Amino acid sequence: MKSFIMINIEPGMEKAVHDSLEAIKDIREVVPVYGEHDFIAIAEVQSISDLNRAVLSIREINGITYTQTILGMELKF
Repeated sequence: MKSFIMINIEPGMEKAVHDSLEAIKDIREVVPVYGEHDFIAIAEVQSISDLNRAVLSIREINGITYTQTILGMELKF
């Protein structure tokens, strides 16, 4: 299951937060973005429990002020 975690951080913490995010097991990509959020972390997990662990790990990173998680869906035609 793919999920997208929108992340806001404290100014000046970009490098430290980026490096910490990339070290989390289920995070496949970290994208710095312009706009309402500072980063989008893309996670690929097998279960909601795995996603929960990843999000809790993200929230423990110094400098992160906010997260919002969006789950990808499967389209079956």
